Amino acid sequence: MLLPFLFMLGLYGYWHYQDIMVEPILYSGIFIAILLFFIIMVEIFNRYLYLKTTFFGRLDNLRVLSNYLYQHNYFFMKKTGDKKSVKFPKVYVKRDKYGLDATFILQGNKFQDKFLNIAKDLEIMFDGDFIDKVFIKGFVSYTIAFGRIEGRVNVRDVVLTDKGIRLMDNIYWDFNEHPHLLLAGGTGGGKTVLLFSLIKALAEFAYVDICDPKKSDFTGLKDIPVFQSRVFFEKEDMIQCLKDNVEFMDKRYEAMANHPDFSPGKRYSAYGMKPKFIVFDEWAAFMATLDNDYKSYALVQEYLTQIILKGRQAGLIVVLGMQRPDGEYVKTALRDNFMKRVSVGHLEDTGYNMMYGEANRNKEFKKIDKINGKKVRGRGYIANGGEIAQEFFSPFVPFDEGFSFIELFQSMSVIPFEGEEFSVFGMSEVGVLKTDEADVFDEGQDDVSSELKLLKDYAVETGLDIKVLRKIIDILRGLGHEFEKMDNSLCLTPEQEIILKGVVSEFEKGQPSYAKAVEVYFEGENP
Repeated sequence: MLLPFLFMLGLYGYWHYQDIMVEPILYSGIFIAILLFFIIMVEIFNRYLYLKTTFFGRLDNLRVLSNYLYQHNYFFMKKTGDKKSVKFPKVYVKRDKYGLDATFILQGNKFQDKFLNIAKDLEIMFDGDFIDKVFIKGFVSYTIAFGRIEGRVNVRDVVLTDKGIRLMDNIYWDFNEHPHLLLAGGTGGGKTVLLFSLIKALAEFAYVDICDPKKSDFTGLKDIPVFQSRVFFEKEDMIQCLKDNVEFMDKRYEAMANHPDFSPGKRYSAYGMKPKFIVFDEWAAFMATLDNDYKSYALVQEYLTQIILKGRQAGLIVVLGMQRPDGEYVKTALRDNFMKRVSVGHLEDTGYNMMYGEANRNKEFKKIDKINGKKVRGRGYIANGGEIAQEFFSPFVPFDEGFSFIELFQSMSVIPFEGEEFSVFGMSEVGVLKTDEADVFDEGQDDVSSELKLLKDYAVETGLDIKVLRKIIDILRGLGHEFEKMDNSLCLTPEQEIILKGVVSEFEKGQPSYAKAVEVYFEGENP
């Protein structure tokens, strides 16, 4: 790359030979400065090409691989007279911007055994992530991925798609094909934030129970309508939650068997049923509370075993979070039935072995805290059961921009329980008026009810988002405001209509949240 510039300098010197001879020192200084400038620019451009373009990246990959083969004596020595030459076995490299495929010949050559176990070396030499190993007619091909962090998604993009729940640009969790998710991660690794992101996606289309034995991160969700009576943190309540879900699963199987369209092998979705998830954080901490309670310990193990082994067809899925998946807390045979495995942060070698099993014996699990000089959280690995783990980055959550999971959950619509199988929970449908809360209307209340307007009618009339109105109503309820219900639907008095319209107006004027808009509205009412 430097040759054209050297040629130009030489041509200039040829044309201005007489001037140079008159002031050789001046021109020598100029030539040296120009040459240094060209050298620096070519070096910068050269690095850019190797880092950013596929063609030069492929050349560099070939250089690295040939050097590896030579240094490890993976070559044949040919001797012709006094001359010696080196011949490499057949090795092919196919490269694009997302990664490369390195293919090695087998067919009984003397390097065959070594080529079958070269995955870890490839990961290190190419600074990538080994994600696949395929045998093709006498060859073995390894796939190494680059730049996985570029596939990271925003938490708002973690939604259900036709491929499953999107976790990264090209990574999904199809909970029907790979039921039950095991999540491991040490302190500060990002496990809790990832669980919140999963719950956000699940609550948009499914029923979710949440168990938090540490009584910390998830207990604040207990008063949010979408999780009403579905958050548990006391030992007895969490055991009852598992028991109720086993009974729910059995009743759902009974409902499926009695369905007019019943057919063996059909899943819950074929009968119009929604999935149900149990999100259990810090499972090891929960099991530790049962150490001296052998009866409860046995019951919990039995309940979990039934749900894991039988829950798939009935649409009952478990998400189990723990710092390390020890066999002491989750039986090895049971752990094998968690068909989706995710780890964030750093685990010890034994932790990775327990998480990802024998298929990842040659996987190099890297400890990376910074990428491009920036601290990165939520990095880890993900795999389907029995498959090779891939590098994973949990969804990005913009807390610095004011994002709040609580506010997001407050705005979610409640999915009412539908189906006889939900009766095992011994409660009214979420979002439906309980019996002891029902309004008993007598003759004297007819005039009052005639002034009420259904919330959904008010939303249509004003063009306001009903989800926003429900969120504001939840805030007002927390301040002691009472709202009537008629036929299990929220109603508004004329005064409440004015309040809702005023709060929305304050929010649209620039208030940072609906709670603040409520506060500012009432300050204006009572200066």
